[in-house]
Amino acid sequence: MADIINIFDYLDNESDEFEAGSRKHETDESGLHGYKTGSSDPYINKKEGSVISNTGNEKTINVTALAYNTASSLDRRLGDGLIQPAAEDVHTVLAEEHAAEPIKSIEDINRISEYLICNYRYRDNMLFIVGINFGLRVSDLRNLRFSDIINENNVFKDRFPVFEKKTRNTRKVRRNRYITINRAVIEAVTLYLQNTDNVKLSDYMFRSESNNSKNLNKPISKQAIDSMLKNIAIELGLSNRMATHSLRKTFAYHQMLMSGNDPRKLLLLQKMFGHATAAQTLDYIGITSEEIDEAYLKLNLGSLNYNYLVDSSIGENDIISA
Repeated sequence: MADIINIFDYLDNESDEFEAGSRKHETDESGLHGYKTGSSDPYINKKEGSVISNTGNEKTINVTALAYNTASSLDRRLGDGLIQPAAEDVHTVLAEEHAAEPIKSIEDINRISEYLICNYRYRDNMLFIVGINFGLRVSDLRNLRFSDIINENNVFKDRFPVFEKKTRNTRKVRRNRYITINRAVIEAVTLYLQNTDNVKLSDYMFRSESNNSKNLNKPISKQAIDSMLKNIAIELGLSNRMATHSLRKTFAYHQMLMSGNDPRKLLLLQKMFGHATAAQTLDYIGITSEEIDEAYLKLNLGSLNYNYLVDSSIGENDIISA
């Protein structure tokens, strides 16, 4: 009967037995596949369990257990004692990250809205919901009035035009962008109005609450919006780099996600945002960085369990012939 020993104990106690040698793929009597480099070297298989010590000098290591314990997708933490703390200060020169990021998680979007509502910040919740559903630049968002989205008979409009501030003097053909009002926006605006007195159709939707303009019909500043978003990220422990562009990028990111990355939606967003190329739009949204991450994570050259050919219909002959 083979003795069962813990894989990390084996690696600690038998590390001296790992000698260089030619590796040969073999199958043992039980049908387990692995590599053997000599009578004292480890024989690797994929059987459930720990290290199995066979008769003689051969030993069997469970690669699945090793991979799970050292490189699990759920836990990237090394085992205790495998590496010592840094012995000196290490300084790496990196460019400062400036770009705002979209909020990619629906759960995080809901958490932000719930957090603002629970703290009676109805204006801020309205700004957040309108921002991620309209996809406007903050210069246009902050200047919206209730009369832009609500008729004089107190009915929400189906859609309304915006003459975008940044591009009104740069585009060859001056045109409005039309914004459709969805249910999420109606809910957020209604909640604000239900909890705020003396609101007029002519009021800015996102009035400044600073001491200097609390009683004036004056829109919130861009700096105040930026500070609000950054503080929300800190308070909720979000990993996003939050800034005013996060609202517009969140709109675009979820438009692409909702469409299943339809190329036609990409071209539509490119046109809406006034970008020169579709690649510029992808980079702005943040999808390019996700694809770069995926390219690294899926490659895994040299891994027995996680390389890109595992569970793939692509064979080596296909790659060579290609």
